Amino acid sequence: MCNVVIWGAGLYGKTVLAAIRREKCRLVGIVDSNRKLHGSLYAEGFPISLPEELLDDTIDYVVISVMESSGILRQCEQLGIERERIIPYWQSDKAYEFLDVNVKKIFCLEKEVARLKSHLNNLPYELSLKRTPTIRPAEELLELILSEKKSLSRFGDGELEIMQGRERPWFQTVDEGLAVRLSEVFASKEESVIIALADDFGSLEQYTQECRDAIREYLDHGIREKLEELFDPDRVYYDAYVTRPYYMYRDKQHAKHIFALFQKIFYKRDILLVEGRGSCIGARNDLFWGAIGIRRILAPAKNAYCVYDEILSAVKQYADANTLVLISLGPTATVLAYDLAMAGIQALDIGQLDNEYEWYLRNAAGRIEIPGKRVAELGKYHKVQEIEDEAYKNQIVAGIGLEPQ
Repeated sequence: MCNVVIWGAGLYGKTVLAAIRREKCRLVGIVDSNRKLHGSLYAEGFPISLPEELLDDTIDYVVISVMESSGILRQCEQLGIERERIIPYWQSDKAYEFLDVNVKKIFCLEKEVARLKSHLNNLPYELSLKRTPTIRPAEELLELILSEKKSLSRFGDGELEIMQGRERPWFQTVDEGLAVRLSEVFASKEESVIIALADDFGSLEQYTQECRDAIREYLDHGIREKLEELFDPDRVYYDAYVTRPYYMYRDKQHAKHIFALFQKIFYKRDILLVEGRGSCIGARNDLFWGAIGIRRILAPAKNAYCVYDEILSAVKQYADANTLVLISLGPTATVLAYDLAMAGIQALDIGQLDNEYEWYLRNAAGRIEIPGKRVAELGKYHKVQEIEDEAYKNQIVAGIGLEPQ
């Protein structure tokens, strides 16, 4: 009988726990790198441990329960765990390597049934048989920014989860103050700010099969109903995936048009970038072609909201009514764009726009590393080599809350 540890004490960990319980293996424990969960009890009364407390040579397999496993794979490597002992549960070709052939077949079928069930549960919304929030296309959003110089605050799953006190993105832990501010911005009717919502709730035909399945799985298990409590059914939102036009979409030409519209917005503008350390947005590519000038304020790549007041103060010092402020700071960007708009400064929450542009230029088939740049979706253990570019370094006008490297 082999010893197994589950890595990930979130929503999907319970699915993995139930699956493992049916097999001839010994579940040793549950681990999670979130120290706030340390010592609390998970399903079946298992205490949640830190990875370094349980993972040693006595463990035969580490089963990763989270869907995006790249960051955890890197941490396992740092802990000296051989790749053959690691099983990302949601990668069907790797799941349950310790089971015999017949059991593997059963698990593959069970996972396919679960996938089809989430599809079936979501189908009434995809076919417009049930009401969904009104979300206007990305093109309309960008044309509105061009014509009226509006600001943009985006709400994806990370922001919505934090608003409900649940953690999702690795780069921002749950913060009560941030949750309150996000809720305030989401409910705002301020005309100078576009409120954008991830277009996950109606038809998903525009996305790749992988992304459709991921969205359906996420919205299943009552999550959709909880999120819908936040929405105003009479409001018109815009597509928050405007800054993610490449990877998710079946039609990659969609990205070409979106990037061209962004470049129109940037053309002949004085740009102030507020970015997490290591992001290097627009460095070594032509995303900001035609901009008059570029300056940068660097902030922490994780938990930027902890130094929010300092960031806001610094931006106001370097920006005025003629400046276009572009922000890539996770959920902090959503609030910052709104507050700057209230101060008369146009600001756009651009999220992972630069990563998407790099993948587009490379015709990438997946979320790949980008030399010299942080790729948030590859996880918190994704290593970034500081960029050696004098032009980039000369653009940095301030650093807020940065620890020495």
